[in-house]
Amino acid sequence: MQKTDVQEKAEYLIGDVARMVGLSRDALRFYEKKGIINARKKDNGYRYYSEDDIYKLMYILYQRKMNTSLEEIEGLMSGGRSMESRRKRIRQRMAEEEETIRMHQQAIARLKLVQRDMDHIEECLNRYSLRKFPKAYIMGQCRDLHHGLREWFRLASTISGLDMTYFYNELTYNGRELTQHGTQLLFYKELEDQLGEDFDPSRYALTEEKMCIYTVLTSRETLPSPDMINRMVQWGRSHGIETEGRVYANDMTSFFEEEGATFCLELYMPVRRIVSQI
Repeated sequence: MQKTDVQEKAEYLIGDVARMVGLSRDALRFYEKKGIINARKKDNGYRYYSEDDIYKLMYILYQRKMNTSLEEIEGLMSGGRSMESRRKRIRQRMAEEEETIRMHQQAIARLKLVQRDMDHIEECLNRYSLRKFPKAYIMGQCRDLHHGLREWFRLASTISGLDMTYFYNELTYNGRELTQHGTQLLFYKELEDQLGEDFDPSRYALTEEKMCIYTVLTSRETLPSPDMINRMVQWGRSHGIETEGRVYANDMTSFFEEEGATFCLELYMPVRRIVSQI
């Protein structure tokens, strides 16, 4: 029996290829139109693909799983890139994918923050308890909420993720009236890992984790009323708690209706001392 040096190459019909590589016939025809693969016709009119086309499809699908565009794939298959340019492109693509992952991680962190705020609203609305003030970086000390809004937009444009900064309005209560003393922009320390290397935590002071009377109340205004704070003070007194007279108000979320907006205010009132156990 005479041996041949060249093994006859297999031929594949379009349906066989579609099943083999997990693509539709339309997708295969699309790659044909792009000139990436080329179907041939038999004498009987059937279109078929060679083993070389199967290898090309394998290469294409692998590149597509790395989010390589078809234009780039065409360039790679045409041999128009040197090995060094390919390495450079791989490093660039890796950086792009890592940035995409970071964006997704930040989106998840934002969702978790919203979920946590919703949990606090459901658990603490119109209820009073003792809770530590959150550990956070003080990203800015602003004269009022409007100044804070402008500073928030500035921060959010500098480092991706700083849009997760919260507004805490600082007020004092003298037993009758509330006086606003500015707005702090606070970024929770637990979210530090979401900011990457561009964030320098040494530039910012941290809040004190002081024990506070805590509640969540709804309001038609972005700031609490004296009556709201008076109820916190009275609850504290009934439990042997003396407060400092300072109040921190954070608008956790807002509901917009035809008759106007409703704000869910998270209120912290630092404790001076606890005379008796709750």
